[in-house]
Amino acid sequence: MSVIAWPVEPFAVSDMLRALEETVEEMQSTSMSALADAELRELMHSVERVGRKLGVVSHNVVAEVASRGSYSEWGYRRVTSMLTGELHLSSAEAHRRVRVAAATCPTTGITGEVTEPRHFDVAMGIYDGTLSEQSADAVLTVLDKIPSAVDDDVRVSAEATMVELARDLSPREVSGVGDRLLAHLDPDGSLTGDGDRARQRGLSVSAQDAALMSKLTATLDPATRAMFDVLLDAWAAPGMNNPDDPASPAGSRTDPDTDRDLADAAAGRDTRSAPQRRHDALSAMLSRVIATGTLGSHGGSPAQVVATMTLDELIAMSGVADTMTASQMPVEDLVDLAKENNALLGILDPTGMPLYLGRTRRLATVAQRIAEWLRSRGCTFPGCRVAQTRTQAHHLDEWRNGGPTDITNLGAACFDHHPMAGDEPHQWRTELVTEGRYRGRVAWIPPASIDPQRRPRINHAHHPDELLAQAWERVCDDRAGPARRDPWVT
Repeated sequence: MSVIAWPVEPFAVSDMLRALEETVEEMQSTSMSALADAELRELMHSVERVGRKLGVVSHNVVAEVASRGSYSEWGYRRVTSMLTGELHLSSAEAHRRVRVAAATCPTTGITGEVTEPRHFDVAMGIYDGTLSEQSADAVLTVLDKIPSAVDDDVRVSAEATMVELARDLSPREVSGVGDRLLAHLDPDGSLTGDGDRARQRGLSVSAQDAALMSKLTATLDPATRAMFDVLLDAWAAPGMNNPDDPASPAGSRTDPDTDRDLADAAAGRDTRSAPQRRHDALSAMLSRVIATGTLGSHGGSPAQVVATMTLDELIAMSGVADTMTASQMPVEDLVDLAKENNALLGILDPTGMPLYLGRTRRLATVAQRIAEWLRSRGCTFPGCRVAQTRTQAHHLDEWRNGGPTDITNLGAACFDHHPMAGDEPHQWRTELVTEGRYRGRVAWIPPASIDPQRRPRINHAHHPDELLAQAWERVCDDRAGPARRDPWVT
């Protein structure tokens, strides 16, 4: 069996897609009540298998788009950006689809020669419908961790083994079995080299949950782990950096300036768990580094906690403040940071306009970047969730064309979307909205290849309350037609 497909005429693809959609619609309207339990079970498995097979088509499309570079002609810098923009996939889903497609789809060389997929066994598992995209990705994650010193024939056997196991396991179980396989291939770690460790290193922070808490996950290389241990030994010692104890010494227990008697007394009344002490040590270290003022700026934004709240929230010392890094924190905690000169506060009136901006430097570029954030809260490209601190100041009227560096001509754009703005046929045009409910916001006008009518779009990703309000308006008015709907919502 082969996964290498023969080319077909475009009209044949359209006919097949139309027939497929008609079949699916017919099945959607079919009642399941007359089926016996055994038939329902068989149908459940069959539908899942067919859906997985259909995923192969999606992978082939993604691989072809990547090979041609079509995404750039459609106004996107990356394939993943195209998937999130066109199909509204999450970033994680888009990256997984691209990874699986790159590993399981045939490739065509410059001479036209078609070669088999890089991971043939994984490709066959998806092709016959026994592997889901999630399971395939779990297998690929395990295979990527195999040390480079392992022989090729062992790698091939490992892939075949993992695919065979994955047919009957969940993605999480695949990861667990994969850990056992990796331990078998390199039991004492002697085959793992610096390149393998460098490839696996990483650190990630989850989105905040309902309690505004985040999970920190890291894979540290040996040197970083050793330094982290030193930090924890000194800063996470019992009694040190305890936010619940005003008499707790700050900084390192091993610092010669630390009062040992005071530290010992604080340790005696310290009821925190070891994980809590480690958390507080990291928080204290971050506060110390930010307070030094040596971080400079990033993309024109101050390397400092910058957050905004309303005047009423400040007076009541309640509510939640939004930060320039797209996180949230209680107003009371933010005020405590500001007291230590570790935060800049932006106070807003009830309409969302700034009343006051506390700052320690009189730099026009910093002030403009903060003003951009108060207006847009991050990258202004439609659907983008990148925080303000990871954006660049984009000139709506290009600087090379004489556009001024004024706040009315600036908008935040992340590193992926900034190059997409311009006057070329495949680029997006940007302009400032001058009237209506989004007055003062940046609108992106797509190229004709995406929208022939080139209708402007506003980014609501940083303003979910806007989408909720618009949806509620439509729900409350059953007569709302296209003319009543917000033209900025796509």
